[in-house]
Amino acid sequence: MTDVEHADEGTKRLAFTTKNYRVVYPAIDPTRAELSQQGKVIVITGASRGLGRLSFAASFAQAGAAAIVLIGRSASGLVETEKLVLEINPSIKVLRFALDVIDETAVNNAFKEITAQVGVPHVLINNAGNLAPLVSTVESSLDSWWNCHEVTVKGTFLVTKAFIKETGSSPSAPTSIITITSQASLGTPPGMGAYSMAKLALSKLMAYIASEHPDITAVVLDPGIVATEMGHSVPFLAPFLNDTPELVGGSGVWLASGDRKYLSGRYVSANWDVEEIERRKDEIVSENQLKYFIKANFANYDDVTVQY
Repeated sequence: MTDVEHADEGTKRLAFTTKNYRVVYPAIDPTRAELSQQGKVIVITGASRGLGRLSFAASFAQAGAAAIVLIGRSASGLVETEKLVLEINPSIKVLRFALDVIDETAVNNAFKEITAQVGVPHVLINNAGNLAPLVSTVESSLDSWWNCHEVTVKGTFLVTKAFIKETGSSPSAPTSIITITSQASLGTPPGMGAYSMAKLALSKLMAYIASEHPDITAVVLDPGIVATEMGHSVPFLAPFLNDTPELVGGSGVWLASGDRKYLSGRYVSANWDVEEIERRKDEIVSENQLKYFIKANFANYDDVTVQY
């Protein structure tokens, strides 16, 4: 196996579509008219660095959003993200909120301020997360293990709840929640127990949002394997860090465009060909694909699948 083939092995192993991508491609180019975010208010957590800045803030700026709201813990990092957004599109209104997503009062106050300043938000990118030290589950400290869950799960819950409080349970305008998951949620990668479990919990959270709020499109997006600070902190990922921030951002813009309700409550990878996904939407819905299942023989029934 060549180095290139080895680097693509993880992407191929989880390929749902025939074609798979590691760089941005025409169908998800955020400058396409069909993907325009004109008039929309976009809220991005974890926006002070990494995917929040290089993928989502940059791509939604290219897509012409009316306003981009940046949420993160680093005030200086948010300033740098704002500079990038305005370099791409000087006409965008940018709001910055330096806060911790597990602070319920700060989160709620921020969303009230968002609506007051730029209007009801239309798109939420739940990107904030935390990677605990890479050790086995029983070797993990309680503080680091639980902090991973607090930031990733509790933080996403609080932000999502505040977002829906502003949009309403059944918004008339197209409304999307895109929550960042990981391939780690699909298996048991060594040393990543807390992170894997937390990301799996996000899929269940979005499934509930999709079920309880059918007018909101709630999706979990696997960004692939990107050379962010977090990606570089996992040594065994080094050969695979070939997915670009632009690929992830373009995928997010595509998910926030048009009618993607058939993907609500489901898992989507940035590597997958969105044109094929669109062609297969009837199959995805009728066969209940891209959801977590347990498959077994229960009682007197054969080949029963139970949705997770």
